[in-house]
Amino acid sequence: MDLYEELGVKTVINAAGTQTFLGGSIVHPKVMEAMKEAAGKFVNMGELIEKAGEFIAKVTGAEAAIVTAGCYAALVVGTAACIMRGTTLEEIDNHPLHHYPESREWIDLIQIPPNTENLKNEVIIQRGHYTPYEHAFRVAGGRLRKVGSERSCTVREIEEAIGEKTAAIAFIVARSDRGVSLKKVIEVGKRYDVPVIVDAAAELPPRENLRKFIAMGADLVAFSGGKAIRGPNDTGFLCGRRDLIRLAALQAFPYHGIGRIAKVDRTQVVGLITALKIFLEGDEEAEFKSWENKLKTIERILEGTPQIKRMEIKVESETRRSPVLTIELDIESLGASSKEVAYRLREKPPYVWVLFAEPDKLMVFPYTLRDGEENIVGESIRKTLEEML
Repeated sequence: MDLYEELGVKTVINAAGTQTFLGGSIVHPKVMEAMKEAAGKFVNMGELIEKAGEFIAKVTGAEAAIVTAGCYAALVVGTAACIMRGTTLEEIDNHPLHHYPESREWIDLIQIPPNTENLKNEVIIQRGHYTPYEHAFRVAGGRLRKVGSERSCTVREIEEAIGEKTAAIAFIVARSDRGVSLKKVIEVGKRYDVPVIVDAAAELPPRENLRKFIAMGADLVAFSGGKAIRGPNDTGFLCGRRDLIRLAALQAFPYHGIGRIAKVDRTQVVGLITALKIFLEGDEEAEFKSWENKLKTIERILEGTPQIKRMEIKVESETRRSPVLTIELDIESLGASSKEVAYRLREKPPYVWVLFAEPDKLMVFPYTLRDGEENIVGESIRKTLEEML
């Protein structure tokens, strides 16, 4: 009996992708080995985080980087860095991060966020980019300034929102199809000397995205380490301009800023760097083909199912190169929505999770499926649809 079973927790088959609420990704065995080895040794955590940041900076093409406890934490400390830009906290920039003196004056400066009323604290975000995750900007003491509508925004609307209180402009890559493009947002940021923070949590693969946003001129870019990279689910990193990364690092563990609540352990740091190395060595075309074949297997199993109108395998999005199977249901004959079907799949063995888009679509993601589980997913969907008639 494993611990999940002992605690009464059901294990599920994850065809919903690298969702944080399901545990992220399938951690590579070599990552687990590296974490186990790291757990048996002590290190100066400040030094480890700094050296890990140097490695991440190299592979992303950024000036500097830090490891964080997930992409959300990266957005929090990155926002705090933008808010603290231009303050006297920048004057201690001549010390190595892991050798900073712990004076009361220094700690008081670090601990200004989230009480930022007297600083530049507004973060401009396009209304179509707003999601619950963007609360991260508020956690750091930012005040969100929403511009545009749900589906559109103009450069002029962003420019008109910029004022003496503007600290940063946020851009959510997953919402790139809404409003002003990242290229134009970066141009606005450069024109007005306002840092652009990019949320690229799940924007891998392609691997080129690790460097793409920095190369475009983004000031800070946040990634998850627990999705396609296949590191620990509670890891991420922030990369970008050296001055902003140093300010962000002061807000994070092992220091005493707003990010101290989201500390990283040595095993997390080692796990992330190991996973990143393995990820960089991966064969993207072979991965895509393997994922696509799993979806084709599911498609074959479901062929001829009367409750299905059509199925299509396509690339997930313009920014994320991974395949997804979309299943369009005949909800009139079925008498149920795609949401109801998805929840029925989750509720009984083998507890299959897929995503849904109401009212009639199921989405199946292959990259979190272990070999052979694609057959279980296909049979479970077919059987569930038959039972719901």
